[in-house]
Parts: sequence; C-alpha cells; structure tokens
Amino acid sequence: KRRTLMKLRAVVDDCLAKHLDDSAVFFADKLVSMSAKGEQSHLDDVFLYCQALFQGGHYRRALTVMRRNGVLEGSSGVDGGGVNGVGAIGQGTLRFALLAAQCFAAGGEWDESLAVLGDGDTDEAREQREREAEQERERQEAQQSHGGTSSSQKNEKPNGISLTAALRLQRGKAHVALENKPLALIWFTKALEADPFCSDAFDCLISNHMLGTEEERTLIASLKFSEEDEWLRFLYTSMGKKYDEPDVQSGLEILEEIKKASDSVNDGHDGYGGDESANPDLQRLRDTLPAELIALSDNGEVLLARAEWYYHRGDFQKSHDLCLEILDTDPFQLKALPVYLAVTVELRKKNELYLCAHKLVEEYPGKAIAWFAVGCYYYCVRRFDAARRFFSKATSLDNAFVPAWIGFGHAFAAQDESDQAMAAYRTATRLFPGCHLPTLCIGMEYRRANNLSLAEQFFQKALSICPADPLVHNELGVLAYRNKDYTSSIGHLLDAITLVPHPLTDEWEPSVVNVAHAYRKMNDFDAAIEWYERALGLAPKCASTHTALGFTHQLKGNFQSNMGEAIECYHRALSLKPDDTFAQEMLTLALIDQCAVTMPPYNFVSYEPLEGVGAISHQGGRAISKSHGNQEQGAPGAAPVPTQPTEREEIDEDDDMEMSP
Repeated sequence: KRRTLMKLRAVVDDCLAKHLDDSAVFFADKLVSMSAKGEQSHLDDVFLYCQALFQGGHYRRALTVMRRNGVLEGSSGVDGGGVNGVGAIGQGTLRFALLAAQCFAAGGEWDESLAVLGDGDTDEAREQREREAEQERERQEAQQSHGGTSSSQKNEKPNGISLTAALRLQRGKAHVALENKPLALIWFTKALEADPFCSDAFDCLISNHMLGTEEERTLIASLKFSEEDEWLRFLYTSMGKKYDEPDVQSGLEILEEIKKASDSVNDGHDGYGGDESANPDLQRLRDTLPAELIALSDNGEVLLARAEWYYHRGDFQKSHDLCLEILDTDPFQLKALPVYLAVTVELRKKNELYLCAHKLVEEYPGKAIAWFAVGCYYYCVRRFDAARRFFSKATSLDNAFVPAWIGFGHAFAAQDESDQAMAAYRTATRLFPGCHLPTLCIGMEYRRANNLSLAEQFFQKALSICPADPLVHNELGVLAYRNKDYTSSIGHLLDAITLVPHPLTDEWEPSVVNVAHAYRKMNDFDAAIEWYERALGLAPKCASTHTALGFTHQLKGNFQSNMGEAIECYHRALSLKPDDTFAQEMLTLALIDQCAVTMPPYNFVSYEPLEGVGAISHQGGRAISKSHGNQEQGAPGAAPVPTQPTEREEIDEDDDMEMSP
C-alpha cells in the first residue's frame, strides 16, 4: 500500500505539472481515500487533492473537501451564506488558509476570503513553527530510511516565496476588491517586507498607483536584498515612476550602450575580430552593472523600462522602436501595450493602431486593454464619440485600468466638454491616489476655462504627488505667465527643462518657447532671442517661433534698428505659414521703419510750371483767366494752386475713403 500511495502522489504531481486537471482530480481523490487518516501524510494528500480541484476550477468542491477533513471550520461558506463560522482554520496549516482564501476570492466572496485569512498578527510565528515541524519530520523520516540525520536540512530556509508574504498579498487583493485602498497599501507593503521576491505585491502597488514618487523610492530603498540580488532592486526601480531617477536613467543608458557594442562585435565591425573580451570599452561598460542585469538586457521587462523612459523624455520614435522590438519577441505582452498604444497615438500611426486593436479584440475580448486599443484608434482618427464609447467599455471591464480613465477624459476634453472630462479625471484621482496625471488634467481643464485660482490648486496638488514631473512645472509656468508673474513663470519653466533628460527633443520645444516669451515680456530681449534660437534648434520649421523671434528683434531695436533681422525672420515665418496675419502686419511695419531709417533724405524742389506763363501774360497783356476760368490769381511770388493732386494726396484720399463708414 505504501508503494501505491507514493506512486499515486507522483502521478498527481505529474498531472498537475502537465495541466491534466481532470486526471489529477481523479487520482488525488483515490489517494485521499487510501491514505490513513490522522497522519501528517494524510493532510499532505488532502492539500494535494484541494490543489488539483483549485487548478481545475472546482472551488466550492475544494472548500467542501477542506471542511470535511477538518481543516476549515463552518459550513456557511459552502452553502453561500454569510461569513460566520468561516474565520478559523481547524487542524490545518497556513497553506490551507491561503488556498481556502484563494477559493473564496475566485468566487468573488472577498469578505469570506478575509475572514479565513484572519488578522495576520501571528503569520510569521506560525510559519516558523510549521517550518521547524516540517524539518523535524523530514529528519525523522531520514533517520528511519538511512539511519542518520541530514545536517544540510537543519534550519534551512526555503528558496521559494514566503508563505507569510503570500498571505499578506491575498489580504491586500481582497481589500483592493472591496475598494479599501489604504488597508491594501499596508498589506502589500508588509508582503514585500516579508519577502522582497513577492513581485505580485510590488506589481499591485505600481499598477494601482498607490504610492507617490517619494514613497515609492523609500519603499524600494527599505527592501532587504542580499548582495547578489541587487539586480532586482534596480529592476523594481525601473518598473516604477522614472521621474528624476538618475541611477535608473544612467543604468538604462549603459544597457543601451552595451547592446550597441555587443551588436557591433557580433557584426565584426568593432575592429577586434568579433572578440568581446578584447574590446576594452565593452568590458568597462560591463563592469559598471551587475552581471545578472546585463544578462537581462534583452529581457522584455528591461526593454519596457527603456521604452517608458524614452516616452517620458518625449522621444516617441525611440520608444516606439523598442516597443516593436518587445512585441516582435512576444506579440501579446500586455504590460508593454499601454506604452505602445500611447506612442503610436502620438506618432499618428493609424494603420498600426487598427491592426493592433483587431488582434487584441480577437485574442482578448474580455480584457480592458483590447477595447482601450480600439478607443485609441478612434481617438487618433478624431472620432471622439466612438473613442469615448470604447474607453468606457474598457473601464467597465477593469475599473483599475488607469489609461482607460485618462483616455476617457481626453476624449471629452477634445470636444470641449470640460464637465464630463473632469468627472472622468476625478474618478481616476479617487481610484489611483498615487497617480498625479488625473489631477494635472483637472488643473489643465480649469486653466482652459480661465479659472486660474482652482487650476493652481490642482497643479500644486499634482506637484506634491510627483514633484519631479517636468509637465507639472511647465503648467505652473504657463499659469504664472497668464497671471503676469513672469519671474515665477521663468522659474517653473526652467525647472521643467532641467528635469527633462538631455538632450532635449522637439516634444519640449513649447517649454523653451514659453521661457523666451516670458523673457520678452520682461524686456530682456537678448535672453529671449537666445531661447527662441534654442527653440528653433529643436523645431526649425515652426512658423510661430520665427514670428516671435522677428518681433523680439523689432522690439529690441525700438522699431528703428535690427529691422534686417526682423524682416528675415518674418519672411521665414511667411514661407512656412503664408496666412500668418500677424507676421504680415509686422513685416509691413518693419519694411516701413527700415525705409524711414535707411533711405537718404529727399530734398524737395518746388516745381511751378505756371510761374513763367504768368510772367509772359503780364508782359503780353494776355489774361490768365482764359485757361483757368474765374480762378483768382495768386499773390505775387506764391505757388499756384495745382490742378491735379499729388501722389501723397491720392493715398490720403484713398485712406479717407477706406476709413469712412
């Protein structure tokens, strides 16, 4: 019988490993019936049976088996009643508590799940006692089998995820489902403290935006990693918010350089015959990072971190290329899709959005990301009504999917429906307290509605959540400019430019132009000209910047000098945008002022054609009135009244006619 039991256990384990769920349930049922009750091995067989039932989707049946074998007290959970009688684990262990809680959670009974898990005060102590008891039992079995004690098992800590961390993670998930985010934050943090390798807890904190930038940085710094596991700390940091993280930015840049150098070596273009060890530059780069991290340079998570970093610095094309590299390797890596969809919308690649949305809807019709992709396509083609409909469907499928809420608000804002847009942003703010973007968008809507005081309040709140986001500082600078506080405006805008990773991309050209505008308003024309020229270095075909630069030259010369530079700038602006009325008017004034300053003075010579005729008439006795009717003769020596107006008088008369009503 003992050999049969051992064989059945091996068969069940093999069926679970091969996902033969029905076969695993069949043989595990026979195993439990054959094993002797009251022994520890019987509880192990019951747990194996419940695992097979859980993996096969038989959640109620698994709870019934646990209750029948005395490891789960109470019967109301099985019958669908309340939570009374469910909150205790009988003679079972913490592993049964975790499995029972997962069964309740799979059925959507989150209150029962929390009741089974308990308050969690004694999890670590119970886990330690159970581990010691398990080690003692294994030593006794080793003595009976081999007549000796295995010293290697003494006080050995397992390499897997801590059971305490798994229990705390399950409590956090239950509180998230019950919309109790503060308690969920506590349990997720405790799960990471119990075991830093519990990446599910960290992913829940990041995906639900429960932590601000500084809180996130403090948590990662407090995690107790061994020296050989420091690569995981870097990976966690790169998965979080990437604002003002110089270590992450430098690490990602080094990984990119290593990849380029390795590709050059593989192609044989490095001059070292394809030998990596002979390339000193490559070896120097490898020495700056842990070997484990370098080995992960082509991993999807690391590539995604680099893509997100490029997205935050405004280099959308590089971010898009990295996302394509990820999706070529793993076409349905769902974590990479939000960034890929965002940069594709920014680059206006409608065909890619269309194909991606179709594939996702076919493969994952029940996932929020699929319908979010459809909404992104309609947003890109400016069909905002359809975009709102699909963004709304994405939020209904997954209430915790923050990109869908922000896209929902953007679709309303694109049609100037500020009230509905702010309602969507407020919902996102309530659901994701650690995400500053919805708060920032609310402030932008208030600024657009010219409610500057409320806009400033929301911008300051966004700044408190994420003080290192350059977009927040840019909006504060624009708001100060609107309030005519140009000194504060320059300060915020320069902070924004400082926080952006350099070199700057054309995405941040408006911030540079805003700095120039503020300097021009303060009559610091030299600084304004310098910043306008920097902006033109980022976006040389921006007509409005050429116009602003020409206007600054015109103001600097007080409409008397520097007209040549101004005229040249206006000509460039009009070549890029011929219908720029302001540039046309300023060009006309600049040309007039230049003519007034540069043309030599005109010496007026009086031309009096009638003067000689009058003298002859007097001498010959002929009256001048024959040719001029009853016109009176002027005084001697005075200029006669001309019969036709001069050219200047014609312009004046035309001006009078145009100005008359």
